[in-house]
Amino acid sequence: MASKENGSRYYEIIIDDIKSMILRGELKQGDRVPSERELAEKFNVSRVPIREALKILEYMGIIDSTQGDGTYVANYTLEDLIGKLDFAVTVTADTIMDLLELRINLECFAANQAALRRTDEDINRLEKTLSAMRQARTAAPIDEMSITALRELSHEFHRNVIRATHNSVLSSVYDSLYELLDISRQFTIDTSGISADSTLAHEAIFSRIIQQDAEGASAYMAEHLSDVRIKLQDSLEKLETQDSLISPGKQAMDH
Repeated sequence: MASKENGSRYYEIIIDDIKSMILRGELKQGDRVPSERELAEKFNVSRVPIREALKILEYMGIIDSTQGDGTYVANYTLEDLIGKLDFAVTVTADTIMDLLELRINLECFAANQAALRRTDEDINRLEKTLSAMRQARTAAPIDEMSITALRELSHEFHRNVIRATHNSVLSSVYDSLYELLDISRQFTIDTSGISADSTLAHEAIFSRIIQQDAEGASAYMAEHLSDVRIKLQDSLEKLETQDSLISPGKQAMDH
């Protein structure tokens, strides 16, 4: 039976138990994970915390769910498995802000280098993403679906800026960093979302990259991500004011 020891939440206990099952070899890569019903019976809890735990594990790529075919342990190295699961249960507000701080520094450098190194192919790729963002921004009404589309396009834009640096090491580091930020979003509350008008910031960055204005591109990227940091900080402060634990399944980061 699951118990909330030392302030732990049920879904954390379930994640830890599934992690132990995988590390002990009781669940191997490709093995089917017990169903929600089976896990609920094992832990003597409702299916709600079971569903939360499985959602986080799937979001991290530790398990893979195919509709109508069950859930299976994904193909991951032992090192990846340990690192991702440990991060999932120890993430804090400070961790999230530290990750964002690192992202700001990386992306300001990336914008600078993209302006200097971009090719016609890079420009076309960025323009295509911005065009899709413009269409999503002008869609009416601005609902959850359009906000989700804008969020995904925003990530695509930032990833394309990284690609335009033509620095393979930077791309690899950024991918790992963004993956951790994506995981951390599962532990933050949804208060802001991505604003439809925030696409204007992407336009400003793009214009400087076209002009090969390295300092300008970096400055606009810094301003843009500083706004993201302010929104996130406000969200986390509201969480502390409410004396709430950071809960999964919600999003505060708008990128």
